[in-house]
Amino acid sequence: MFDGDDLKRFVLQATWVAVNDYEGRMLCDRTGQTLESLSRSHLKGVIVTLGAEGCDLWQQGVRTHVAGVAASEIVDPTGCGDAFRGALLFGLERGWSLERCVALGNKIGALKIASRGGQNHTFDAAALTA
Repeated sequence: MFDGDDLKRFVLQATWVAVNDYEGRMLCDRTGQTLESLSRSHLKGVIVTLGAEGCDLWQQGVRTHVAGVAASEIVDPTGCGDAFRGALLFGLERGWSLERCVALGNKIGALKIASRGGQNHTFDAAALTA
């Protein structure tokens, strides 16, 4: 719903950008930038989620792939992105490295997809700091 100028303005106000692979392609198409060039800007990182494949983390033009976590079963993907971002924010708030934050996001996303409903998943709190 936003054009390239809007998206550029949003990115200028951000510290990090987290998108799924489709949103990442759209962001690049509409702004005329690459993920690499976005990560070389003022941003501390660009995170692109890839579902079961994990995510790509871009920092200062360097891409690091963080592997996905195998889910015990695939029940309902509703809320997986929110679960991932919640874990990402949990780690950022604690000063963790971005790689550790997205690894936790992958883990929590795998736990969430094994539960029906957007907010019905549960996990042991020890999973957050492991």
